[in-house]
Amino acid sequence: MWLWVGGIAVAIVVVGSLLYWLLIITEGLFLGRRMVVWLYDRTAHQYDGIKEFDALAEQFFVTQPLLLQLTGIPAPRVLDVATGTGRLPYFLLNEPLFNGKVVGAEPSAKMLALAQEKLRPFSYRVSLVQQTAVPLPFADHSFDAVTCLEALEFFPSDREALQEMVRVLRPGGTLLVTRRRGWEAKLFLGRYWSQEAFAAYLRSLGLEGVDTQIWQVDYDQVFARKPIVGSRE
Repeated sequence: MWLWVGGIAVAIVVVGSLLYWLLIITEGLFLGRRMVVWLYDRTAHQYDGIKEFDALAEQFFVTQPLLLQLTGIPAPRVLDVATGTGRLPYFLLNEPLFNGKVVGAEPSAKMLALAQEKLRPFSYRVSLVQQTAVPLPFADHSFDAVTCLEALEFFPSDREALQEMVRVLRPGGTLLVTRRRGWEAKLFLGRYWSQEAFAAYLRSLGLEGVDTQIWQVDYDQVFARKPIVGSRE
């Protein structure tokens, strides 16, 4: 009898751990894109509360470094891929020194609805589209900066998503993405990038000036630049 009880207990632990990995840590990644989007739809109303974005931290670590990259561009166009509830557009458009426009792409309808409400005061400077990262519905060389925060590892193909981001980035433009780090990152089977491998892949896409900065416990920030034809790093 005790063997049966022990076996059932082990089975519960195994199944529970598997579900935790599939639904919590990897957020439905290995169950398909529809599951990822469904999970974000389900948790959209809690998302900002869970993340607890801090305005000063966002300004210091995200918007100010991005603005530095956009120096000298009169009215920059920025694309935020997987914009979620409009995190990056909101904080960027609140920056007095930013006088450009932002496009936010997001596949979750409920996340996008929250973003729409949050960004209502900036409606004339922001466009939101319900769209996956592959393909991006924009022409080549459309944006002065392309950003993607805390999302790349959840795409069906992070490589294809990066290729699309580089395609729509204008020569001389800046790419800002995040690389998952820490022990949980290695649970994304077949999707983990070391810092060196990630930088090498970005260079293989023709980018230069790849700069990795430690940002959070789980993420690095990675900046890179699309070269102007004929330029040298």
